[in-house]
Parts: sequence; structure tokens; C-alpha cells
Amino acid sequence: MSTITDAPDASGQQLGGSPLPAVVDWILAVAIALGGLVWIVGGSALAFLVDRAVLAEGIEGGTVSVTFLSVDLTESELLEVSSAVVSWTGVGLVLIGVGMVLFAGGYAIRRRRALRRYRAAGEGSSFGSFVVLGAVASAVLSFLPFSPAFGGALAGYLERGESERSVGAGALSGLLTILPFVGLVLFTAGGLLAGLRGVTGPGLTVFVVTSVILTLAAGTAISAGLGAIGGYAGGRFAERRTSAE
Repeated sequence: MSTITDAPDASGQQLGGSPLPAVVDWILAVAIALGGLVWIVGGSALAFLVDRAVLAEGIEGGTVSVTFLSVDLTESELLEVSSAVVSWTGVGLVLIGVGMVLFAGGYAIRRRRALRRYRAAGEGSSFGSFVVLGAVASAVLSFLPFSPAFGGALAGYLERGESERSVGAGALSGLLTILPFVGLVLFTAGGLLAGLRGVTGPGLTVFVVTSVILTLAAGTAISAGLGAIGGYAGGRFAERRTSAE
């Protein structure tokens, strides 16, 4: 993962509201890093605790059984598929968690430098930090339906309606929210394909790949779209509040 850069508009003018307090930036960085550590721990536990012996015991005991797309898998085939899925998913969780920790460190460093420039010259943009704050808010509120819209609304409100980037801030916050889960689905699908290799024909492989691509495309579009809608609503609310004052 790479940090989101703050950029001026086409005229070269920096946009956005006042920068977030340094303590908020640190809280965001710590929250993202802790989330990454949770993914790392979960991936490590999955990789080391759920091995082939555990899977084999479950399959032989009848507690694990699978009919994949009307294809009955034998115990040996099911073991192979399950082992591959668990292995790839565990590795994916660890790598994504590491990426989140690195992202948090890069974000903290970049925001510290940005605040220094702002205090020295009074110039700068907090567009990226608003996007990250919206993404974190969406993740925290993930138990609610349409949670990316709430995070997008927060990002759009902070970016302010007059900057004309509130929609973009909301959309990027929704996109950033779903990125770790996109990576997880890709790793899990990779494990599934690796396990099914040699078990079924190429037609099933094409079906799985197509299904994964369409699912990820739809999920990403929905998350970014909800964020954009929230960003528009938050920007308009901020604009009206500013006009009223």
C-alpha cells in the first residue's frame, strides 16, 4: 500500500479545510497499525494452527464435507483444496496486515511533514488525511449497512463543499476501505484455484476466475459509489453550514 498524496487543483491552489490536529493523525496511524496486527495474528494462527492434519481429521470425521458447484470431491481432493485455501488465505492475511502497518507508518511520517510545512508557511492540503479518516470511520462502522457512505460523508464534510473535491474524497475513502478485503478475496481465490488444479476441468477454473472478477468489481464499485454519495452529502452539508454562518 502507498500513502495517498495531497495534490493541488489545476490552478495550483491548495484545497481543503484546516489540517487535522496532530493527535488525530497519530490516532489514525495507530488504529490502522493495530488493525494490521490483528490481520497478521489471524493469518499466522490460520497458517500454523489449521494444518493438513487438522483438516484431515475434520474430513474423516464427517465434520467437513463439500460439494463444489455440483462436483462431489473425494476426501483426498477435499483435503487438497481445503489445505490450499487455508494456506493462501493465511499468507494473504499476513501480507495484507504487514501492508497496513507499513501504510500506517508512511501515513504518520507524511502527515508530520505536512503539518510542519503548514505551520511554517500556512499552506498545505489535508485531502489525504480526510480520505484516511473516512476510511477508518467506515471500517469502524462496518457493522452498519452502507457504512462507506458514512465514512465518505465525514471525508466530504471535512474537505468542504467549496473545494469541489468532496465527492472525490468520499469515493477514495470508500475505495480505501475495501482494498484489504479485495486483497483477501484474491488470495482466497488463488488458494481455491491452486487446490482445484487437476481436480476439475478448465471450464470450472474459468467460471471461478470470472465470478471473482465480477464480485470484486461490483464490491469495489458499490463501496466507492457509496463513499462518493456520502462525500457529496457531507460536502453540501458543510457548504450550507458555512453559508449560514
